[in-house]
Amino acid sequence: MSLARTWAISLVGIEGVAVEVEADLSDQLPDFRIIGLADRALGESSQRVRNACANSDVPLPSRRLTVNLSPASLPKHGSGFDLAIAVAALATQLPISADALIRTAHIGELGLDGRLRPVPGILPAVMAAARAGLETVVVPRASEDEAALVPGITVVGATSLGDVLSRHGIDARIP
Repeated sequence: MSLARTWAISLVGIEGVAVEVEADLSDQLPDFRIIGLADRALGESSQRVRNACANSDVPLPSRRLTVNLSPASLPKHGSGFDLAIAVAALATQLPISADALIRTAHIGELGLDGRLRPVPGILPAVMAAARAGLETVVVPRASEDEAALVPGITVVGATSLGDVLSRHGIDARIP
């Protein structure tokens, strides 16, 4: 599939807001763009994602990858979008279930080696995912206990991008 969708959460004050992460892979000049009112840290996500994918043995293709964060009018900040961007980007070329992705929020910062790092505000983020009707939230293992305090949503703790991909049925290196 050349278009994939999943969810991330943007924190606005102490409230979380569900953000749809759409990735589109096209046959234009190679590029990686993030659109949708992203701040500088989020704009740098493309490099973290590209390196984390390559170091997890699932490199992104040398094609144009556009990632849209919707709603576009909502300011988005921080590195907590990294995991959702990586999963959506990889789902444009790997056999990851579109049905599973659209019901799941992915929250966490990626290290260049693919390790998943915790981000601030995990509790309001998971609460927002549950309010949005999502079924599952994937969080860094270090945040799993805190995230599990929220009723009505399945919490999956992961240590790396490879770990997350294996839970989606993809064989990747797990550091």
